[in-house]
Amino acid sequence: MKRIIGPNNKVNYGVYDELVDFNYKDFRLMNFFGKEIKGIRKYLALHMFNYIGINAGDYFVGLAAVRLGYMHLVFAYVYDYNQGMLFEMDKKGPGKGKLIFPVNPDEYSINYSTAKDRLIFVKSHSRNTLALQACLDGRLEISLTAPYGLEQYQPLRVLNPSDPYRWTFTEKCSPIVPDTLEISLDGNKLDPGPAPTLLYDWSGGYLRRETNWYWAAFSSPLPGEDEEIVGANFAALTNESFFSENAFWVGKERTRVARCIYDFNQTDLYQPWRIWDEDGTVDLHFVPQADRGERINAFLIKSNFNQLFGTFSGKLHPKGGELVEFEGIRGLTEFHRAVW
Repeated sequence: MKRIIGPNNKVNYGVYDELVDFNYKDFRLMNFFGKEIKGIRKYLALHMFNYIGINAGDYFVGLAAVRLGYMHLVFAYVYDYNQGMLFEMDKKGPGKGKLIFPVNPDEYSINYSTAKDRLIFVKSHSRNTLALQACLDGRLEISLTAPYGLEQYQPLRVLNPSDPYRWTFTEKCSPIVPDTLEISLDGNKLDPGPAPTLLYDWSGGYLRRETNWYWAAFSSPLPGEDEEIVGANFAALTNESFFSENAFWVGKERTRVARCIYDFNQTDLYQPWRIWDEDGTVDLHFVPQADRGERINAFLIKSNFNQLFGTFSGKLHPKGGELVEFEGIRGLTEFHRAVW
């Protein structure tokens, strides 16, 4: 099992297709001038988040737990492509609060529990399992289980420098097919459709104080295909200086993409987007339908965030495989600026 931090504070950057020894405590965090940061300042600099998106028939459901050292955040939403946003919850607080977030991307049970809310993410790569339980605001209830392991789905796992003295580890995968899935809102069961799929994202480390990203992701059966599934995760402006966070999956076969280019109108995010690469491996068009956003200008943090729901059309060319063309696959894009 490879350690992420080696001797002499060397960060072992790379692509990790095996389990990791996430020995983050051995890392010596440095300031701009190369002097070590210790104690509470180092503790506050460690950031982590886990997001699961559920593409379920006419619904897209998102849930996340975020640990920022000095504060925590838990959010969830249910978007109906026919009726709009049905449910949205956003709980923030100082410190870790009621959020238990273990620092291990391969084996964990994240738990958030209050008088009104309960959210549990469980993942074990050694046991090939992913599970989620949620009861939020007395309105939204979700239960899902899925087989999920490094050999089953070939997730993209990369360790990159965030700046010369910081690093970020991320694991992303799409699509994951759940074994069981139940969603209820206000006591009514929501129909997840015949072939629900999942998006997965775990990221953690010593991110830059100012972090920006463009992001696009989807997870879906291929239209007109009975069994074939397709998914993608594309990002820019984040940590792609060494190893990119771009990949797509046809079935469970992963194709890594070196770099993606985003062409969209920042003054009108509802105009169509184009996401493509120079090698002709990816050429996608995204038509936004709705968005959820947030603006925060507080003492320690700033956030300018828009996540858009819509449809992707275009083509993907898997390495060594046949060209895949499609229209109308539902998914997300995001434009996010943050100081945290």
